[in-house]
Amino acid sequence: MPATLKVDTNGQIGERSREAEELLGYSALEAVGQSIEIIIPQHLRERHRAGFARYVQTGISTLPEITTTIAVHKTGRHLTLPISVNAIYGKVNKVAAVEATFYPSHDLAK
Repeated sequence: MPATLKVDTNGQIGERSREAEELLGYSALEAVGQSIEIIIPQHLRERHRAGFARYVQTGISTLPEITTTIAVHKTGRHLTLPISVNAIYGKVNKVAAVEATFYPSHDLAK
């Protein structure tokens, strides 16, 4: 079953599914309110910041509908996972949050 994280426009995790805890290792208490960067490898953070800021401003993603990314498990292990992102719109058609959906992969041993 897919795992979801809802991230506000400042990059803070607002909600996460139970599946996200199972997949990434962070409980709700550990994840909610933290920067999404807790699951982004250090070498990808700058690229993520630029893409995230552009997406929040425009609502237009340059990513394919589903792409593959690397996420960092709470233990520090890197996971290669398929992901999709969707803008969640608030008032006046502005992006209010971004929902990231991770699809379980058989490549969890990386």
